[in-house]
Amino acid sequence: MGQTSWQAVAEQYQRQRTSAIPVQWVIPPQKLQGLKESTTRVLDVLSELLPQHVLQITRHGASALATKIRDREYTCLQVTEAFCQQAAVAQQLTNCLTEIFFHDALKQARQLDHVLETTGKPVGPLHGVPVSVKDHYNVKGYPTTAGYISYAKNGIKNEDAHIVQIMRNAGAVLYAKTNNPQCMMVLETVSNIYGRTLNPWNTNLGAGGSSGGEGALLAQRGSPLGIGSDIGGSIRVPAAFNGLYGFKPSGKRVPTAGWECTMTGAESITAVAGPMGHSIQDLELFFQVVSDSKPWLKEPLLAMPWQSQIENHGDKKLKIGVMVCDEVVLPHPYITRVLKAVADQLEQNGHEVFGFKPHDHMRAWDDILLPLYFTDGGLDIKQTLAAGEEPMLPSAKKLLDDPKIKQRSIHEVWKLNIARDVYRTEYLQKWAETTKSGTSHKPMDVLICPVAPLQGTRHDVKPWWGYCAQWNLLDYPSGVIPVGKVLETDLYPDEYKPLSELDKENMLLYDNGLYRGMPVSVQVVGLPYHDETVMGAMNIIDKIVNA
Repeated sequence: MGQTSWQAVAEQYQRQRTSAIPVQWVIPPQKLQGLKESTTRVLDVLSELLPQHVLQITRHGASALATKIRDREYTCLQVTEAFCQQAAVAQQLTNCLTEIFFHDALKQARQLDHVLETTGKPVGPLHGVPVSVKDHYNVKGYPTTAGYISYAKNGIKNEDAHIVQIMRNAGAVLYAKTNNPQCMMVLETVSNIYGRTLNPWNTNLGAGGSSGGEGALLAQRGSPLGIGSDIGGSIRVPAAFNGLYGFKPSGKRVPTAGWECTMTGAESITAVAGPMGHSIQDLELFFQVVSDSKPWLKEPLLAMPWQSQIENHGDKKLKIGVMVCDEVVLPHPYITRVLKAVADQLEQNGHEVFGFKPHDHMRAWDDILLPLYFTDGGLDIKQTLAAGEEPMLPSAKKLLDDPKIKQRSIHEVWKLNIARDVYRTEYLQKWAETTKSGTSHKPMDVLICPVAPLQGTRHDVKPWWGYCAQWNLLDYPSGVIPVGKVLETDLYPDEYKPLSELDKENMLLYDNGLYRGMPVSVQVVGLPYHDETVMGAMNIIDKIVNA
């Protein structure tokens, strides 16, 4: 970066971002400060800051908006302008955006309106629907810092990421990129270049990571559909912490070409792209659009067209395993309560439900997963930080200081990959053995379990993330459904004895006054490449629980 300090680079990028917000949408500084001091739940002040017609439009998700635009109930321009304004307000309240290109979006919306008026046909299933993307995806004409100061010197990108191209070709309007953390591999979104994203349900808590900017933006209805990425929970954790729907697909089903991040090329654990939205229908629409584009003809992906199981499987009776605890960290009491309540509701509706015993999740994390995440000992991250002369932030430092993270020889990596595949085989056998549980004599269709052992963390806290990362290790597709809220009565049993030091740490993070009113979610998991089965099951579960 030459003589330019990292602070100066961050200041420049944040100044550019601020100047990209139209002056009529800027909240007066004194009013903004007053709002932040008066409440930690900024979701409640949105109605004071936005006109009624904007709130009316932004309450809809992607699938509903696509229909309303096709039916001429809204114009693309009306919809785009509404989401740009709401995103501008969301940014000022929670710091969720990085690059802002509202001007380009409004121009594209006008062009799409002209197409619909002159031809009578939409250009695709997302005609006029705004779509936000996580910062580390390239968007033509804009930089990609991916949470690093040193990436700022790389200049603007000449080409959209593959997934961004697919969205544009389907008629989507791109209007903003969203914040992701330094080094990505943490569950809170904070970087030196763009700062910290706050949780709109409670600004004393983080928005999750690494797709935390998407989570905060969507929770504030500043986006109808967002694109995140996931290698250890980075879609599912922000979806859960912000009360949203999210989905981590199996590897090689969704394009990832054209994203920027450290450790690209480390393939022992597959990083994936996926959606975050306001309904199962929004998630399903994303996968249908991706599939219809036949991305496997442009990128080495699996040629597996999306075979929806939503329309024709509404009456299907499922066999569902329930894992309340992974035998490493017991989730906070509101999560165990909600999981048991969901299981009871499913059983009352005729589904077969039984307890599933986890298989060596601590060993999987310590001996296989954590070493495979950082086979270079974190060298790529450290060198990228050094290139920008920026400090490592606390959550990343806590992670990389783990003694299990060290540089591995080629032969050590090979042995770890063998251990991974042996463990995957063991887990498949455990899944197959569920034929012995219940009365149907078939393996379980899906497993439901926590997304994390808590619903948000205080800033700079590194929680246990084995509840999500487990399924990245196994390459199992999994999705998130919001199912409830934290209640005043959610308390640990008297004289609870923690399972481990990790469990004790998690227990000590619980403060009912801090968490009360936060959303609570469950995770639905299926076998590799049974993504449609998982989505179909999520739809059935969602209809029962959120009817």
